[in-house]
Amino acid sequence: MIDFHTHPVLVEEMVARHPELERVAREVFYIGNRFQPLRIFLLELDISGLQRAVLLPIETTRTRGMPIYTNEQIAELAAMAPDRFVGFASVDPTVSAAPDHLERAVAGLGLRGLKLSPPSQEFYPDDQRIYPLYERAQALGIPIVMHTGMSWEPGARLDWGHPRRLEPVLADFPDLRIVAAHFAWPWSLEVAALALKYPNLYVDTAALYYDNPDDFIANLFVHQVSLTLIERSLRHQVVFGSNYPRVEIKNMARAVRRVGLSEKTLMMIFETNALRLLREVGG
Repeated sequence: MIDFHTHPVLVEEMVARHPELERVAREVFYIGNRFQPLRIFLLELDISGLQRAVLLPIETTRTRGMPIYTNEQIAELAAMAPDRFVGFASVDPTVSAAPDHLERAVAGLGLRGLKLSPPSQEFYPDDQRIYPLYERAQALGIPIVMHTGMSWEPGARLDWGHPRRLEPVLADFPDLRIVAAHFAWPWSLEVAALALKYPNLYVDTAALYYDNPDDFIANLFVHQVSLTLIERSLRHQVVFGSNYPRVEIKNMARAVRRVGLSEKTLMMIFETNALRLLREVGG
């Protein structure tokens, strides 16, 4: 079982090796929690009944002055627990060399997907300048985790995260699998409609913007989207994500398991769909 949405910004061992990551956590990722030994991250997975986590960087050098982890740092951390971590890459999608940067990260560093965040990287997903990057990702057979929905980050405009800007990309790249992160809240019904129309669109559960995971996920799945829609139509397109460390993995996992979905659908959300995205199973 896999957590498809984590940011390793609090890993103590990595901050000791790369002191600049302290500024990244505080001044770019805006998290004030204590740094923690790597074993705490792994323990969070263990007590949540999860075996692996996808590690997500964000290349924000152009917009924030420093990246939220480099691709090399993600590869370094993934190598510390290769049976537990799946490293993704991030590149600046607006530069002409972005496709080559991505290919080097995949071929040279062994990273297995791409993370993009329009609000943090200040671009619109349907910008034609980004299309060569999508073409390369599609050719490489890797998924993209795309931030959708609102962002708490200062200066991050809501419009950059609106899922409607994904539709041209989904239509033009039918073999490119995109995960709309955070269930695109507050536009969750809109992203569900996109997923109904485009089978190459997935959504993750890494959404918490008020209350607590139990209440938020219940409201999202039951009232905003509906369990029936997920069970009958979207069960193949939802993956579990916690947004760790902003949310404890065990709390988000508990919330998703308690919301009222069938065991078969929960297995798809926690395992099968993620394995399909990583091309570890067919389909």
